[in-house]
Amino acid sequence: MKKQTILYSLAAAMVLGLFTMVSAQEIKWFMRWDNARVEAVANPVMEAFTAETGIDVEFENIGSSSDYYTKLTTTIAGGTAPDVFYPATHVAYRLASKGAMLTLNDLIERDGIDLAQYEPAILDLYTIDGNIHCLPIDTAALVVFYNTDMFDAAGLAYPEAGWTWDDFLETAQALTIDENDDGRNDQFGVDNFRNYWPMVVWSNTGQGLFDDIRNPTEFLGDSDDAVASVQFVGDLITKYNVMPTDEDRADISDLFAASKAAMQVVGHWRVPRYMAAEGVNFDLAPLPVGKTGVPVNRADGSCFGISAKSKNPEAAWELVKYLAAPGALGVDILLDRQQMTPVISDFKTDDRFLNPEILPGVNKAAFLAGTESLNSMYDPIHPMYSAFDSLWKQELGQVWNGDATAEEAMVLISTQVADILANIEDYE
Repeated sequence: MKKQTILYSLAAAMVLGLFTMVSAQEIKWFMRWDNARVEAVANPVMEAFTAETGIDVEFENIGSSSDYYTKLTTTIAGGTAPDVFYPATHVAYRLASKGAMLTLNDLIERDGIDLAQYEPAILDLYTIDGNIHCLPIDTAALVVFYNTDMFDAAGLAYPEAGWTWDDFLETAQALTIDENDDGRNDQFGVDNFRNYWPMVVWSNTGQGLFDDIRNPTEFLGDSDDAVASVQFVGDLITKYNVMPTDEDRADISDLFAASKAAMQVVGHWRVPRYMAAEGVNFDLAPLPVGKTGVPVNRADGSCFGISAKSKNPEAAWELVKYLAAPGALGVDILLDRQQMTPVISDFKTDDRFLNPEILPGVNKAAFLAGTESLNSMYDPIHPMYSAFDSLWKQELGQVWNGDATAEEAMVLISTQVADILANIEDYE
């Protein structure tokens, strides 16, 4: 009898211990969303996820990307990284190359995740030597937003797929207005998109800025067509005056939302802002094509990954699937809130994305254009990108100000990039 009592006690203890272990599962989810997405997406996802799985989620959000990455880097170095985090493409690659992110291949295979649902060129950015380290949630695809009322007032036809950069310039000129002839534009043809100069280069050269996005050995951005592409962007500001200078902007952060620019080149993340902008009626056009005649777009975006040192990787994987796998509730909610361009094929054809009731008649398919030539704005995704990013912003700033030609700037960039590549191990 005593032996039976002991066995019952042991069994009860084991059951209680198992229950405690399961119910006590907790993971930390670290994000860099704005407050609107935290309230509209993160909170309902966490509530539904915990109710369905029994896994508690400790949530932390830092809205500033620079502050977010500073803290993420610090916690990883200190061995206290969050279980699930949200890096941009190049940050994910850097962390994965240093062994800071869990490889997902075995989990993906075990749970039958249909990788064919992801655009291959996009998923490839989150893969190193065949090992997937992150599930992409969105793509930073770009389109041309245009104010339909301004086009109508100017008697202009709306832009269509296949329009060229020459068409774009001609359209911007027709939409740039100095109402009182005081030498200052009251309406610009296009708001400033100078940071997206690589997309003009892609469309005119058919290639990225480096020979290998993972292991760069040569800079390709100093070709004649690349230099001409950069000069085109600079000329929009300094020669044609259809794009505003920093002085023209004054304290207005978004001229399109303020009805002071007829076009805007930007991604899906601006849809909620423009929906809320008073008096702004807009539609979307694909990016113009360049000399190659092939539409281009961005493949980079953000993903959900797991810390290599997570103490609860299985629970973390459950959250990543919930957020970014085919059929995921997280993507579902993001689509409902008009928050992103999805990378999963089933969601791309979902009416909540393509034909949302809240945006009747708007050409959301424009976000899906350019799959023939997808490139990453983070080129290369190698850790040396941060040095290149600082370099081009400094030198091309002189072009945007009219203080240097594109040729002069690209010669300086090329020379300094050669030095970076010669010492690339310093960045690894």
